[in-house]
This record gives sequence, structure tokens and C-alpha cells, in this order.
Amino acid sequence: MLLQYRMLRAIGVKNMKRILSFVLLITITAMLFAGCGGSADNKTEETTAPVPVTNLPKPDMAKWKHMEDADIYYQTGIAYCETPADESYEQLAVFVPGKYMDVTDNGDGTFTCALNESAELGGFTALNAPIAMQIYTPGYAAAEAFPEEMLEQNTPLTEDIANITSKGVVFVCPGCRGINEGAPSGVTDLKAAIRYLRYADDALAGDSESIFAFGTSGGGAQAAILGASGDSKLYDPYLEAIGAVQGVSDSIKGAMAWCPVTSLNTANAEYEWMMGCTRKGITEDRKAISDGLATAYAEYVNSAGFTDENGKALTLTESEDGIYQAGSYYDYVKSVIEGSLNNYLSDTNFKNSSPQEYIDELNADKKWITYDESTNTATITSIADFAQNCKPASEGMVAFDWPNSYNTLFGYGDGKGAHFDSTLAGVLNSLNSEYAAEYNEALAKTDSFGNSVEKRVQMYSPLYYLMKSEEGYGSANVAKYWRIRSGIEQQTNSLTTEINLALALESCDGVESVDFETVWAQNHTEAERTGESTDNFLEWISSCMKGSK
Repeated sequence: MLLQYRMLRAIGVKNMKRILSFVLLITITAMLFAGCGGSADNKTEETTAPVPVTNLPKPDMAKWKHMEDADIYYQTGIAYCETPADESYEQLAVFVPGKYMDVTDNGDGTFTCALNESAELGGFTALNAPIAMQIYTPGYAAAEAFPEEMLEQNTPLTEDIANITSKGVVFVCPGCRGINEGAPSGVTDLKAAIRYLRYADDALAGDSESIFAFGTSGGGAQAAILGASGDSKLYDPYLEAIGAVQGVSDSIKGAMAWCPVTSLNTANAEYEWMMGCTRKGITEDRKAISDGLATAYAEYVNSAGFTDENGKALTLTESEDGIYQAGSYYDYVKSVIEGSLNNYLSDTNFKNSSPQEYIDELNADKKWITYDESTNTATITSIADFAQNCKPASEGMVAFDWPNSYNTLFGYGDGKGAHFDSTLAGVLNSLNSEYAAEYNEALAKTDSFGNSVEKRVQMYSPLYYLMKSEEGYGSANVAKYWRIRSGIEQQTNSLTTEINLALALESCDGVESVDFETVWAQNHTEAERTGESTDNFLEWISSCMKGSK
């Protein structure tokens, strides 16, 4: 075994997995053949390890450019699919720490690079360095392929690239189609980029088995979808259509999501359950829709199968005040809110004031927080009071499925959008609403691959793959590591979006770590209790890499 190990080391770590797979295949085949006595009457099927299938070239190692101040070698404009739907988006940029490269200056502003397999940076090498993949798609917008002229400007993005690579992490930035092209185009493109990174693993620095996707808002949502839907067969026809690399995985190791606007199939119902009570001056018809959605959310929760860390079922029950504002699920959400406030009281240096004075300010209009100075802890009267004071509804009715809103995401590439919320459609039907027929017609339509709007919504809903109550459970390779942060005062979506994602992950087989916190006094941003978001993200990646060894 020691001799075999030395031989593999001589060949190179990048090739070990392929060789070991081949050796294992030969061994298993020999054992099966021996077990059959070599009889021609007992044939066995031969299996082979997956092999990338593509006509795409790997990156040209003679075309690297250099960011001298940060010592980063980079390439932009790398095509990651053969038949792109829009090549202005479907390209990739790669940024590699200079230490990972042995370099020859070509004399024309470009460099020929080879991997330096021994140099270390941040505890990593060119062979095992994690890859941070940024998804910058606010509102599910399209992300243009990385414009090289941005590197000539001192922007927060270029500063982040320098920060990330200085820790020994390879940074990649894929372009992708967006909301106007309709789901699942954006995530399809991102999966194609991941497949290309695996295909080019032997040429590029970084370990393509250690990809960590990260983003905020719509970008955080798509990071979560990637983390939940690895290798889902539902994406196969869409990937084939753009000429993505075949025969390799599109799963990732970890997902970092700040304020992800996701689970759009329940988003309207969640919003009204938590924040509908803050709406003022709405018509009776709209009030009936809001109440119907809140009730529908309770029905969803009670059938979903959420449990807490002790395995206790989380459900909602009817209440005298509000709509289903009671039960174990209600208590759990309330405890998350209180935990966020108490973390804030613990973390904050109030300087010339005090925690009590801060609580008094929050209670100025109505006392809804009780503070115990001896323990520096607080409790709230109700979720409704929290919403009234910190998280009032800012979006219009049916915020996620109305013209020029997220329903554009489920249109058909014409930018016009299509209604997608089957829960809302059910409420409208029960109320005999004038809008019901419009929703029913939209939900009956299919895309060019024969998939309904409901199926495309499922493809974009992480919980479809994570919850045992969903038919998609067990159909994808879910990321092992997750980090989720939410600004508690964001009015973009209900706090339950992130809570439900974390709960689903905690009970999902194969998930090893879920680091979830909601951050008091912060809005729809890269919310962090302490420290800077990129630094905290990098520390988390490092801890995940140590945990996976």
C-alpha cells in the first residue's frame, strides 16, 4: 500500500480520484467474475466511472493576466457551455492567488502559468484550495459575464476578490441569465458553470469538489437552490439544451445565503401570516385574500413536517387573536426573534446609553418588550407586536406574484411573466375572485420542455429537495455545509423563509452543519452579528474544510 501511495503521489493528487476509481472498478469486476467461476453463462454488466463529455476547450494556460497589487492571476470570458442561449451572460471569470502559479511572462501583458502544487497559502495549496463562487443576481437579475474593465477600478467587488484570494481561496464569478429569461435559466447556467469547473479541474487551481456558492437576496436564493438541488434530473433537459458538460456533477460543498428571497411557492402565504396584520386601509376584498393566505400558510406548516432540534413537531393552531397565532411553530418563531434581540443586547456596546434605555425606545408607543436587567435578556409579547414595530408590510398584496414582480421569473423568456402561486390561486378560487381565472389559466401552461409552472417553481424551491414531505426529497445531492444570515427587519420577505430553510436542513440526511442566525436591527443586507461579512464567510469556509478532512 505504501508503494501504491507513493506512485499516486508521483502522478499527482489531481489524478488520484480518477485512478482510484479505475482501480476500484477493476477490483470489483475481478471479484464479480471470480465469484461467477468465469462461466460464460454468468455475465456481469460492466460499469465505468463518469467521464466528462464536451467539446469545450479547457482554459488556455498561456492567456492569464495579472493583478499586480493583489498578486492575482485571472482569466475572463471563459465559455462554460457549447450552445449558449446568450453568450454575453454564459461565461466565467477565474481568479487565482499568485502563489499557486509558476509563471512565464509572455511579454504582451499575458502570462503562461502552470500550477505550483507545493506552495501554500492560508493552509491550502493549488490542489486542495476551496473555490468561492459568487452569485450576484439581486432580484434574480441576470449577471453579465465579469467585465474586465471593472478590474481597473477600486470597487468593493475587486476588494472582495483580493480579500478572498489572499486567504488562499480561488474566486470564480459566473455570468448567468436572469429573471427576464424565466426559471430555471439562471440556476441552469450556474450548474453549467459548476460542471465546467469540474471538467477543467486538472487545469485550474482549486478543488472542484469544494465549491462554496454565496450571494445575497436573489443571489442568496440561487446559492440555496444550488446547494439543495445538486444533480437533480429535473435540470437535465435544460442543461443539455445549452450544451453543458455532461457526465459530471453539479453539486456543491457549501452554500452561504444572506437574506435569500426563496421558497416562492409559499412566500405570499408566509408574508401574510407574519406581516399581514400590519396592513392598514385595505379593502374588504384584499383583507379576505390576506386572511386566506395566512390560513393557507398554517395548513402548509401543519402538513410540512417541520421539527425542532429535539425532534418535536412544529405546528400552528387557531387563536383568538390573529390567524393561527399559536402552537409550537408559533412559539419557535417567537423564540428566534427573542434570541436575535438578546444576541443584540449581548453584542452591543451601548456607550453613553444602556440596554434599558434602548428597550424603552422600542417600547415608546406600546410596551411589547419586557427586559430583565439582571440577566440582560428580553421577551416579546407576540409576533404581531414585533411585526408592527420592526417589520411592517412594505410590499403590496400578493407581493411575489403580481405583474412586474417575481412572476416575471416564471414567464417564458419574453419578460412578461406568468402567475405561479398555486396557493394564491386556491384562495382566489375559494373567494370567487375576478382574478381566479387569470391564475388558473397561467398555472395550466407548460414550457418548451413540457414542465408546468408548478414544476418550475419546485425546481426553484430548496425545500422541495430538503423536506421528507416533498416528492423531491432524496432526488438531489444536497450540500453538506450551510451558512444563513438574515436581517430581522427586512421587509422584503417573511422571517419564516430563512427559519424554514434552516429547519429543513437540520433534519435533512447528508447535511453536516447548519450555521443560521437572524440579526437584530439589520435589514435586507449581508447581515452579520459582528465582524465583516466576507471575513466571516472565509472563516466559515476554513472551518468547513477542516471538518471535511
